[in-house]
Amino acid sequence: MTPELLWQTLGFIKRSPGYWLMDRSDSLRLKYNQREGYFYVRDDLCVHAPENITAHICWRAHGFEDISSRHETQDFLQLSEGCSGLIDIGGQTGFMSALFAQSRPADYRILSVEPDPLILPILKRAKELNQTPKGQWDIAEMAVSDVDGVISFLVSNPIFDLPENARQDESREVKAIKLSTLLSSLNWTPDIVKVDVESFEYEILAASMDSIAKIKPKLQLEVHWEILARRGKSARDFLAPLYDLGYRGLSRKFHDLGAWERDGRSNIVSRLSLSV
Repeated sequence: MTPELLWQTLGFIKRSPGYWLMDRSDSLRLKYNQREGYFYVRDDLCVHAPENITAHICWRAHGFEDISSRHETQDFLQLSEGCSGLIDIGGQTGFMSALFAQSRPADYRILSVEPDPLILPILKRAKELNQTPKGQWDIAEMAVSDVDGVISFLVSNPIFDLPENARQDESREVKAIKLSTLLSSLNWTPDIVKVDVESFEYEILAASMDSIAKIKPKLQLEVHWEILARRGKSARDFLAPLYDLGYRGLSRKFHDLGAWERDGRSNIVSRLSLSV
């Protein structure tokens, strides 16, 4: 076997669990006579992707194809057990919010926060397709940061079916709010907060640690080590306070601060499921 063929074979073997999960999802969709776009994350849990290429690619990756994203999905489901209120910061195409909505056995609240005007129509469609009568799902068209005001925001969500006159590589002025301000404006308290904002988890968490300490929500957190380093920021500035508050990882691999930092030395992004 040539090195190239061996590499291809190993790649197929590595991806085979994702292929099997996708086939299982398609079988269940056909069994229940559902249209294209229904993804069965588990035999008893499906989400309905918006009808465009971007959502299909992103949702399929989260549910099946990308190993780390697939593990993040399963960890999120485990972490959110018993929760009824989600703030989804970096709502993007709405996959995690939809997952939360479709997996709640009782009443729930969701606030998806997303400032990207190019991705917002997809997020809104995800809400239309996945909100259930048991819950309330709102969308806030803004950013969460370390200031209350206006910030410059670089459009960064991957969009595969852009309008001809739209650009992804430009900065926009968007409304911003601190997490502490956002929490104080709600008439409900989230018991889980998801943060996926391409390194701006630094600004969000470091500026609102007092509010986090007060309510101690579960945290589904992406730490973008490489981008933080390029920006001259240290993840330890918010991870160490979280550890001091009693936050620990859902899995043994990510149990404590030392484990989080070790993962950051070998990976560009760490996906942490944390609770007190």
